Amino acid sequence: MLVLSRRLKDTITFPELDIKIEILQVKGSSVRVGIDAPLEINVLRGEMVSSSKKEVVKRILVDAEEVHEVRNRMNSLTIAAGLAKDLLGRGEANMAATILNKALDSLDAQTVEPNQVKEASTPTGPLALLVDDSANEREMLAGFLRLHGYQVDTVVDGFAAMEYLEANRQPEFLLVDMNMPRLGGAGVIRKIRANPDFDGMKIFAVSGQTPVSAGVDTVENRVADWFQKPVQPARMIASINRSILN
Repeated sequence: MLVLSRRLKDTITFPELDIKIEILQVKGSSVRVGIDAPLEINVLRGEMVSSSKKEVVKRILVDAEEVHEVRNRMNSLTIAAGLAKDLLGRGEANMAATILNKALDSLDAQTVEPNQVKEASTPTGPLALLVDDSANEREMLAGFLRLHGYQVDTVVDGFAAMEYLEANRQPEFLLVDMNMPRLGGAGVIRKIRANPDFDGMKIFAVSGQTPVSAGVDTVENRVADWFQKPVQPARMIASINRSILN
């Protein structure tokens, strides 16, 4: 156990976990502390851990899964709104309405039909590989990129992404989620950067986590940009365009 002496307003940080603890008030034998931690990290008082460790861990995992699911659904709606806005600007009101209705349907655990998003455009630009385990987010993001001229192939997780890269022509860039089964985004990034055949490929990350909490060094791994969920579609496409088209 590490024992530290701290004064009022002093802090303790855990940089790898993106956690900061600050001493807010000292009164007699009582100390008031503030804890700043990512949403996916559950913070409990010691007296709450009265059940077995297995039950506590299970509760934390369930909470983290719920946060991840809510964040994904918010992200799908945000991307759908950006896609619909661009479609309206091009005079495609019916398609915009279809996209928004499908995104709202997804709140009832239904998924967006991929073809309805793809029909919005016939792209001929650079090829992107989109890696995301959420069907709604995957198709909304793919539709948004296609609307802005990019060709897009999609895969469901990092393991499938590596299989794709071994069997197909190399995409100009990857847009990769972090939290995925089998092989997550951080693992994909490390594998790609360890292979000199992929030196020229740009990587963009999409995540509800910060790079620190996801365990990704964006400088060392040459991540072109990190899009925090819920994604701002206009900022995302502007960043990708600057990196890929300029």
